[in-house]
Formats: sequence, C-alpha cells, structure tokens
Amino acid sequence: MESRENPVFGRKIFFLNPSFLIESYVIDYLKKNEYEVYVLTDYRKAKGVLAGNKDSLCFVNIDSEMPYAHWFNFMKSFDLSPDLESIYLGVISEKAGWEDKDKFMMNVKLPGGFHLIDRKTPKLLEEFTKILDLNGAKGRRKFLRLDTRNEHDVSGYLAAAGKLFSLNVRDISSAGFAVTYKQNIANLFQKNTLVRNINISAGRKSMVCSCIVFNTQVLEDGSAMSVLMLTNENPEATRTYIRDYIFAKNASKIEQMLRGIDRDSSVYSDSDEYKSLKAVANRDYDGVDMLTDAEPLDEV
Repeated sequence: MESRENPVFGRKIFFLNPSFLIESYVIDYLKKNEYEVYVLTDYRKAKGVLAGNKDSLCFVNIDSEMPYAHWFNFMKSFDLSPDLESIYLGVISEKAGWEDKDKFMMNVKLPGGFHLIDRKTPKLLEEFTKILDLNGAKGRRKFLRLDTRNEHDVSGYLAAAGKLFSLNVRDISSAGFAVTYKQNIANLFQKNTLVRNINISAGRKSMVCSCIVFNTQVLEDGSAMSVLMLTNENPEATRTYIRDYIFAKNASKIEQMLRGIDRDSSVYSDSDEYKSLKAVANRDYDGVDMLTDAEPLDEV
C-alpha cells in the first residue's frame, strides 16, 4: 500500500453536503479543536475546489443529492484525474446499509474511511479525530493560524507609559499573535515579559489582551517582531472569537474560489457497475484502502 507523507502544516478538511448532525456536532467539535474545516454544498463545483487544494481530506455525505450508485461513480472518478488523485476521500452516511459500505470500501480508495452515523456519541468524535490524525490533518501545529498581513480589518496597538504604540499584526491564532513594530520600543517586548494592555482589533471586535512574550527579534528592514502568547487571564470568549474570525476568513477564500469555478458537467448516473458488485457481510476492513501505515505526527 502506498503511504503518503503527512504534511507539517496539516491538511484542509472538506465536508461535502454534510447533514445537520454532522455540521452541528462533528464539524463544530473539529473547529473547536483547531482542525481546518470547510463545508461544500455543490458537488458540481466540489472537484474544482479540491483540485486547487491538493492533498486535502474530503468527506462526502452520500445520503443527499444523488443515489449511492451515482456517488460511487463520482468518487471513483477521482482516480482518473491527476488533479484529484491526491485527495483523501471518506464517506459519511446516516442511512447506508452494510452492503453499501462493503461496495464502497472494497472498490473506492477511502483513506478517510466509511462512517455510518446514527446519533451523537463520543465514539463518533473519536473515530473522526483518529482518522484525521492518522492522515496528518493537523500536521505538527496545535493551533490554526491566519496570515493577516493582507487583511485590512486587523490592527493593534500597545498602551504603555501613557502612550499608544502602533503594532502591525502579521498573523493571529487563538493562542496568540505575531506583531511587528518600530525597533525603538523593542525593550517593551523582552522575552518572557508579561505585557498587558495590548489591543487587537479583528473584524468588528476589539480585544484588550494580556500576553507573554515568547520571543523577539530584529528584522532586516530595521523593525522588530515579537511572538506573543495569550495568558490565562484572557476570557475564553477572546479565543473563541479569534477562532471564529479565522474560520470566517478561510471560508471567504473558498467562496471566492467557488465563484470562479465552472460547474462539473460529468455524468455519474451509470449504475451498472454498482449493481453488479457483490457485498460480503462482516468483512474485516483493517488496512483496506486506508492509510493505517501512516503514523500521526507529534505536535509542537
């Protein structure tokens, strides 16, 4: 079995036509735990998005839009496109029977597995996070980080010694920020220093934050940069808002991408192959079309 190397910065995770249960329970849980999750609602544009996001994971809800036989053809077609063969596919269903699971598992490459879902359970969340971690969804990072250098609704300043000092926010996460500023105030950002009264604005919200300076360095252009980690003094609402802001920004990029993608005109209605497949009850799927030889990466 071919094994693909897990990426340092993780993989994007797409859910195609997720049900309300998946969106409100699984996807919400994954977002809270810093997985980079996206929702796609039009299968006719899904391939275009995935082709532009190689090595992503995509979980397809086969209960809506098309019969199972047509979804089978849709997913099999990924192997025919060089732009899609790197996508890690998975199936989710609340209605499929064991015959359908067997047909998909034995005939479609499913590194993401086949998930039969009937209700909200801790086991359901454990199964998803296990398969995501196995396939390097988070990579080595613990927190989802957004490069904000080209974002116009992010800014910052430090209030100290009765003055306001401008900060340029380079990136942001629910764990902290990287900021640049004029070198003459670098003494305010000495390593391991507790810095209060940092105001960060993101979107429509301004937050006064307490941070520990993780490190500081002088850049080639003569400015200085510091990495600041949020302390436990900050309310959980601050981290939640930042996380939601990052997901909203990432989602807007996919929406922009979707506007430039032509709808897929391929025909997936041929059901002869699916009907002809013979299902085997109680089959052992360990190692079948799943990357179980890939070890999860340690996070830093």
